Amino acid sequence: MNNRVALITGGMGGLGETISTKMASAGYRAAVTYSPSNKNFDQWLREMEQHGYKFHAYPCDVSDFDSCKNCVASVVSALGPVDILVNNAGITRDMTSGK
Repeated sequence: MNNRVALITGGMGGLGETISTKMASAGYRAAVTYSPSNKNFDQWLREMEQHGYKFHAYPCDVSDFDSCKNCVASVVSALGPVDILVNNAGITRDMTSGK
C-alpha cells in the first residue's frame, strides 16, 4: 500500500473532490482542507466514507499564512510529511458565481 500523503486544498467540492477521490483511489493517504466557516464538513466526510473513501480533513483559511502553517503542521503530525500538494482552494468572483 502507498504510504504517500497527498494534501488537497479545497478538496471537498467540485474539482477538488474529484482530485481527492482520484488520489485516494490511487492509494494515497488523502488530506483535504475546508474553509473554517464550513459547517458541513463532517457530513461530506460521512458521505465519502459511504462511498469507500477515508479522508483526513483540516480547516484552513488559505488566505492566511498562519492558518496554512498550522494546517500543514497538523497534517504532518497526523500523517507524516506531505508528498503531494494540490493547491486547489479558491473563490470565484466573476459573472458565473451569481453575485
